[in-house]
Amino acid sequence: MRRRHPAGQGRADRSCLSHGCSHLLRRRRPARAGPVTSRGYGTTVLLGVAGAGAAFFAASQPWARVTVETQGLARDAVAVSGNDALPVVGGLALVALAGSVAVLATAGRIRTAVGVIVTLASLGAMIAVLTGSDALHDALVVSLADSPAMSGDAALQESLADDATGTMWRWATLVALALPALAGLAVVRWGREWPSMGRRYDSVGQQKAETDDDPWKALDRGEDPTV
Repeated sequence: MRRRHPAGQGRADRSCLSHGCSHLLRRRRPARAGPVTSRGYGTTVLLGVAGAGAAFFAASQPWARVTVETQGLARDAVAVSGNDALPVVGGLALVALAGSVAVLATAGRIRTAVGVIVTLASLGAMIAVLTGSDALHDALVVSLADSPAMSGDAALQESLADDATGTMWRWATLVALALPALAGLAVVRWGREWPSMGRRYDSVGQQKAETDDDPWKALDRGEDPTV
């Protein structure tokens, strides 16, 4: 004896066979990765580039100056820049600047490594600025020795270097370096969640692959999506 199906079941099955059931033919799409966020992305890159560039500029300005007045000789103003006294500061500022720009072209672990480099370069330059008083003094002594207003008195050169007037540019360099240091930390923390230059093209390829997996379009092409 044949077992009778509940009323309506056979009709529903025949309807699926004649018109097709989307839930039977539709393929499940693979789970997507978490959403990509650009929160703080542009701000971080801008702070890194602006801070590192400002630090490099400030390091090229006079950090200390002194006026030499010797009887019988012309008056001379001697100034020493940060790059004269501490060339490492300008060099590390350029590293931080290049790293801040490189954030735009990197992604994943490489971007995280770039953030570490930017932070370390900025912190290294900041330490050099804070501990560079002796180097600044020595650079002043050398510049004073080359001054036409000096008579070759080494003791006077040391005394003038001790009395030299510091400028705001040294501390402006320090403040500017804090920006790429913080930007580098932000890259390490959130850099993997930010978009990259190649992510736009990857998204287009993913959308094309998902379109190719549409069973209804496969049926329109005369293909059997269940095979």
